[in-house]
Amino acid sequence: MRAIAKVIGVLFIVAALYAFVDTGFGLDRTMMLGLFPVNALLNVVHLVLGIWAYSSSRADTPAGHFCRWGGVVFIALGALGFAIDTPFDLIPLGGADRFLHIGVGLVLLVTGLIDAARPRAYHRAR
Repeated sequence: MRAIAKVIGVLFIVAALYAFVDTGFGLDRTMMLGLFPVNALLNVVHLVLGIWAYSSSRADTPAGHFCRWGGVVFIALGALGFAIDTPFDLIPLGGADRFLHIGVGLVLLVTGLIDAARPRAYHRAR
């Protein structure tokens, strides 16, 4: 659980920083790696989500919360990308981003739900 949150965090932080370097800081929609539509606002969202994921990886409970809620958020963003390519003309969600968001969301949600169903050993304070 913690490892998944850490890996997702590092990947999103690196992707956001790479996108800033590759596409710049403008709000115009550009293509990163020829596949993913990005702009500076989406890069900031990825950076914040990456920091949230990485910081939650320090303990089981926050990592579980990130995996479950992050999974829901990513699946919702992927589904929204099928309905509206660029909501409010601000954040590009179309193109390959739809499939990436749904895939990451499913991995996170399934991991988080498996972890939530796992029995835990509770210790009483003496």
